[in-house]
Amino acid sequence: MSVEEQPELTPLIIDGPPWEKKHELGFFVAFIETIKSFLMRPASTFSVMRRKAGIGDALVYAVAIQVFTFLWTFALSNGNPEMFLPQSPELREMLDLPENIGQIMVLMYPFSVILLQFISAFAVHLSLKWRGIQSYDFSLVFRIFAYASGTASILLLIPIMGGLFSLVMTVYLVYVGLRTIYAIDAGSFVITAIIALLVTLGLYILGAIGITILLLVLSLIL
Repeated sequence: MSVEEQPELTPLIIDGPPWEKKHELGFFVAFIETIKSFLMRPASTFSVMRRKAGIGDALVYAVAIQVFTFLWTFALSNGNPEMFLPQSPELREMLDLPENIGQIMVLMYPFSVILLQFISAFAVHLSLKWRGIQSYDFSLVFRIFAYASGTASILLLIPIMGGLFSLVMTVYLVYVGLRTIYAIDAGSFVITAIIALLVTLGLYILGAIGITILLLVLSLIL
């Protein structure tokens, strides 16, 4: 009596996502494949994400997409930086904004994207750590958030509803990433997200206070 041979199972190779193999796939192929993978097969893509790796690739990916979508939106507004400013003249006067504040905001956008990536990822990292869930280092959470927010930013190209779609997709991809790698359920994710949001707001407030104090000190010195 012959016994049928069982097919060999292909081992799960932890070497992704495609963007981290751009030296093999090529820059543009890896870039497009990474966007497609996270949008169409997020769980599979997160499952093969390296658990230990640097943050450089993920940061470049996130910043590149977000700056591109920002410049695209900016170009559609006929290059008018006023679109990013308060439309009320009274509010502008009260804030005492310089005349070239629009140009400054455009130039500072890439730096604000980088700052947001670090603050948000650090908040999620602290939240996981406080709840005793964090079993990896900060770099993994940073990469999950960077790939999620970067990929979701491509939806900003959708007219009118792009901003909302991008926000929802970012939350969804972060959830899938944490569920896949940390095995947390929806309820645990909600608790983690709320704590992370409070931490993020706290860091922004502390940062704003610090910048205000620094500007006051500089104005007194100069």
